Amino acid sequence: MYKERFENIFRLAKKLTSSLDIGDVLEIIRDEAKNSIPQLREACLLVVDPQAEHYTRPLHCAVEKKRINCQLCKRGRLTVAGALDKGASTMCYLPGGSTAVVVPQGLSEIVVPIYLEGKPLAVLDAISKPESTLGKKDLIVLQDLAELASNVIKNAKGHWKIAQAKMTVDSMLKHLRPFVPATVQRIVERNPGAPEFEKRDIEVTVLFLDIAGYTRISETQTRGKVNFIIEKYFSAFLDILYSRGGDINETAGDGLMVIFQGDVETSSIGAARGALEIRKKTDEINEELKSRFPKVEINMGINSGVASVGMTKFEGSTGTRMTFTATGPVTNLAARIAAAAQNGDILIGPETAKHVKERIQLFERGLMEFKNVSEPIEIFSLVRSEELEMKGQC
Repeated sequence: MYKERFENIFRLAKKLTSSLDIGDVLEIIRDEAKNSIPQLREACLLVVDPQAEHYTRPLHCAVEKKRINCQLCKRGRLTVAGALDKGASTMCYLPGGSTAVVVPQGLSEIVVPIYLEGKPLAVLDAISKPESTLGKKDLIVLQDLAELASNVIKNAKGHWKIAQAKMTVDSMLKHLRPFVPATVQRIVERNPGAPEFEKRDIEVTVLFLDIAGYTRISETQTRGKVNFIIEKYFSAFLDILYSRGGDINETAGDGLMVIFQGDVETSSIGAARGALEIRKKTDEINEELKSRFPKVEINMGINSGVASVGMTKFEGSTGTRMTFTATGPVTNLAARIAAAAQNGDILIGPETAKHVKERIQLFERGLMEFKNVSEPIEIFSLVRSEELEMKGQC
């Protein structure tokens, strides 16, 4: 018997390799029942899973091709309904319709239900010819075929569910992408079910930028024009920052906070070069819009070091808000340095300066005092003083 079962399964496996369509595969498995058991009058595979339409086509009847999924003659049969009610157990029927408790020779019908997590997926129903009967050997063959069909259906359904989950995540990210930092997007993509947002201390370079004189612009221009200005300039900055490895994690009307991760030398150079490109792009847009809008200046501050990077939770009366950011003295000093910049200056802290001085020309700004910082800090600039003076006189 074992040899015969192996030969049956091996023969069937060769047939199945000819098709990748789940509907074709299930029909091959069903038809194999009649090939393996000549005394069968009917062999039907009734797919009852309500979600089956999403991962397989309706099966064609083995007897009448116009019938689909055996719905016309099998769905209401008491034998099929009885097997579904009994859970995962195989139902055997004697001539006359009574159920066989012990499997003898002389069965008229065998019904093998297929379940997943307690819910019915399909039923393999085999009915003997009037002059023939079924026995233990036939039962084993049908159970083998039902097991194959079960694996095919479960795999197809599982693949469909994974595809649906991916589509859901992709859809969520598509809508959230303009508002969510790229770092958070990558974390969610890696593990949608349980993203890891724990904070960790890593080397970063933090860049703050804001529009100089934003209050004046807001007071002298209409809301529509102010929105246009912000979107025009900031949209141009996004590609620059992303190309340099920056991750925009906070926006606040007239400003951005950008985190550059990686080793401190790479992040420092990326932030510095990105700032210089933003300054150049700002001049280009100013020239483009000079006949319609006032000139815009972007002040920037950059600082490097170890910061605590991850999700920060804010509890309030209206609920809980989560934000992905870098916190600690490095970030605070970067914000202070940016606030000290004027006329489109790009100021950087000593740690950033140490890592970019061999690649980018620096200009000393001397010691500066900052609020909540105990000692004066030596500050450098990426912009010549003469250029700032000329801008200030314009």
